[in-house]
Amino acid sequence: MMPEMIRPLRLATDCHVIDWSISQLSEQISDKESAIARADGLVAAIGNFDGVHCGHKKLIDKAVSHGGGLVPSVITFQPHPRRYFKPDLPGFELVDNLDKMALLSDAGARCIIRLQFDDVMRQTTATDFVSRILPALGVRALYAGTDFAFGNQRGGGMAMMQEQGREYGIDAQAVELVSSHDEIISSSRIRAAIARADMAEAAQYLGRPYVISGIVAHGEKRGRTIGFPTANLLLGDYLVPPLGVYAISATLPDAPHQPIMHGVANIGMRPTVDGEMVRLEANLFDIDLDLYDRRINVYCLDFIRPEQKFENFDKLRHQIAQDVETAKSFHAKQN
Repeated sequence: MMPEMIRPLRLATDCHVIDWSISQLSEQISDKESAIARADGLVAAIGNFDGVHCGHKKLIDKAVSHGGGLVPSVITFQPHPRRYFKPDLPGFELVDNLDKMALLSDAGARCIIRLQFDDVMRQTTATDFVSRILPALGVRALYAGTDFAFGNQRGGGMAMMQEQGREYGIDAQAVELVSSHDEIISSSRIRAAIARADMAEAAQYLGRPYVISGIVAHGEKRGRTIGFPTANLLLGDYLVPPLGVYAISATLPDAPHQPIMHGVANIGMRPTVDGEMVRLEANLFDIDLDLYDRRINVYCLDFIRPEQKFENFDKLRHQIAQDVETAKSFHAKQN
């Protein structure tokens, strides 16, 4: 399961992250960031980059290899437009904001511009986006997926971007987001794989196992009482996989040299103890670390079984012991 892709997710030290909104149109980014000011402009990959999957990496590769003295960059949107239009939608994100920045920088972006998606952005026409916003950002070359749409009511596409961009010195190119097997890669396809707990297929298109990250919270510490202490994460706006038990690996962004930690995790409501909120509870094998209040990356590798309610703690303890052995067998085969 691609052990080389299980690693601490950290923003590259030479990558600048800039938050920008249309209200800043009068300001040039080169006036705000000395690293950008020394350059002749940006070559940017643009999109939501939901999951930063293999197709997105191909897009960013185009910007990175463009050359010409332009800074390889990514332009993305915050919040995700889907969250803006549907604030009550259940969690759907394939990566949280911190991991997204880390993955974009790892793909080669030296500047990441997060455009504020608000009511002003929503009402911006496609023509204004090309004629005002992109020049204000210093964009000289742009790469986007063939289906990229932008502007009010998604009124602009790549054909329009290419035609009108020339007037403003922007060389725009459309890129097919395909894998090495000529399969179209999409976030919806990855979500469908996760929804049926096919973690191997999700990893194939993501280019890494599906990872859920967050700050380890203090729980009720029941796991300690039955011999299986856990690190607890709330799932926030993540897409929640089918509730159940998973073989996992974990890394610590604040300790990049810490060896990969293997374990087993339950994602669910904890029905045996009448839980009221979905959370991830990870039991890490042979690890004696204080993880409270630290950020952790938990990679979901393989689905073991659905979540279930047990009559008592003895039966729960017995099943967890079996889950641990199943997960250890999985990890032994991977290594």
